[in-house]
Amino acid sequence: MASRNITLKTEHLPGQLIAQRRKLLWGVPIGLVALQGCGGGSTAVAAPAPAPSPAPVPAPAIAPISAWAARPAASSAAGQCIFVPDVGVGGSVWYSIGTAWVPVANPLMLAHRFSNAKMDGSVGSNADVLLDSCTIPAYVLGPMSGLRITAAFSFPGTGTANKAPQVRAWFGVGTYASSSTPLLDSQGQFFTQKSFLLNVTLQNRNSMSLNQLRQNDYGIGTSGNAFGTGTIDFSQDVSIGFGGFNNSNTASADDQQVLDWFSIELLA
Repeated sequence: MASRNITLKTEHLPGQLIAQRRKLLWGVPIGLVALQGCGGGSTAVAAPAPAPSPAPVPAPAIAPISAWAARPAASSAAGQCIFVPDVGVGGSVWYSIGTAWVPVANPLMLAHRFSNAKMDGSVGSNADVLLDSCTIPAYVLGPMSGLRITAAFSFPGTGTANKAPQVRAWFGVGTYASSSTPLLDSQGQFFTQKSFLLNVTLQNRNSMSLNQLRQNDYGIGTSGNAFGTGTIDFSQDVSIGFGGFNNSNTASADDQQVLDWFSIELLA
């Protein structure tokens, strides 16, 4: 009887099949996904690459200049920044919009000084006395810029005569005592009070020499706290002065007036 060769076919157990597939996929790089095809084979498909992040836009370089008066024309420096050492407390950074220079900080502190300047009856009666001041260079204010001016006064003496703190502005050949514009004049109505924090807001009205004034005390206008109109020309250097009026009733050291401190902010 002729012999017949019989080949036995060994089926893989489910566990062996999984182990074989793991061996096949062991070297597949990260980001490839094994998909089971209709015929039982595996196909490696690359995952979509993430979108690249946009490169950061570098800030414009800041070019130092010697002074505000030495600034380049805004039209020739559009998109550029300059550091101005003589405008602002510790200097300031300005940016050209092509038609004008605007401060990067808004509001910008132009001045802040602990003055402690004193005035008593030794100056004589009926005198407008300057205690401290700050000069704003020409064109620092634009045609629609403004100032926020704050001043702290105190009256440490024992007298009770009327005191009259003032805030004034002048330019050109003007001085504090003459040819100045009163931004705030308390008109001597303080006598028993010992300290005050006074405020004036000035806004250029689309002009370099036409301003709207708002005081928190009696000043220009038909009544207390009324709006007033000024003609201070900010196309030239303007000095802001802080002082007081020493009338005939305050000619005594006991009626001393003190400017404790003041600040001037640019509202661009």
